[in-house]
Amino acid sequence: MQYLRQGALIAAFAMAGAGAPAAELQAYAGAVGGIAQGTGGPFACATSGPTIGNGWFAGVAIPTEGFSACNLGGGIVNNTAAGGPLTAQQSVSAGVTGGSFTGSASATADYGRLGVSANGTMTGATSSSTFHQTAGFARYQDTLTLTSPGIATGTVGAVDFAFLIEGLLKSLPNAPYTQQGDIALGIRVGTGVGNAGRAPWYSFMGTVVNDGMPFLRGGGTGIPGNFILAPGSFSGSAEVLSTANFEFQWGVPFEMEVAFLTTAYACCNGASVVSDFLNTAVLSGISAKAGNTAITDFSVLSASGTAYGPDGVLAVPEPGSAALLLGGGAVLLAWRRRASPRR
Repeated sequence: MQYLRQGALIAAFAMAGAGAPAAELQAYAGAVGGIAQGTGGPFACATSGPTIGNGWFAGVAIPTEGFSACNLGGGIVNNTAAGGPLTAQQSVSAGVTGGSFTGSASATADYGRLGVSANGTMTGATSSSTFHQTAGFARYQDTLTLTSPGIATGTVGAVDFAFLIEGLLKSLPNAPYTQQGDIALGIRVGTGVGNAGRAPWYSFMGTVVNDGMPFLRGGGTGIPGNFILAPGSFSGSAEVLSTANFEFQWGVPFEMEVAFLTTAYACCNGASVVSDFLNTAVLSGISAKAGNTAITDFSVLSASGTAYGPDGVLAVPEPGSAALLLGGGAVLLAWRRRASPRR
């Protein structure tokens, strides 16, 4: 398997040389807390927005002047790379009126595997100038080519992706104030998926507001898998299929981009939010069609060199395991040579 991955990498470099988009990973962790206190006039630090754009509109929202200019605690770690796994971590502990806001966020990204977490706790009062938010964001972008015996290059087809998701989202509110936690998995497929004009298809979405019953949706269905819902929380696992029928052409490279994002927004004194999906969102299946016919016998070439197949991302032996297999093969070959009669 390791040699197959290396061969795929060589093919991927050739594909990249032909002008195909490079594969990329992104791991983002953001945390912001404190009371915004700008010095640039009466409207300083009054305008803020999310720190991840490009169609995702995610991450923590901070003033346009930035952290230090507005006397806010925390920060953003935003890592990108072609190879993984890639990680990011960020925490915050900042004073607010009558107390503090503490929280942290993490993200991990690899091809076919994403994880995010975020949490926050308030022990003070809030106002319109108080910041108290954490967010994790993990993304991978890859270029895939699907081929199958008997299907001509250029044949129009449809593809969907299944992910195994596991985790929990929990809110401990303080009435009557409102707080919220969110988790979502979005997919974009096509040419130029990084273009903000192409809207993501959200295969999985979950929201908890205060201690009300959570909102949970997977693909085009209702509550997925064995997630357990309770006032202010849900936990469990499910395999969710995109059901988007993304159009592609057999034998022709196409881009796919998958992002996993979560936000925790603890509202007020005595409140907390926890979102833990750090060891989850694994690509567990690829469903493909040629016309209206489902195809189960196909191969996948990826720009990243990752081994994909109908069962999703395929396991690659650890270096130690690969060495053990090679060593065992060498011993077997030597035994056969000794056992063979001399001529």
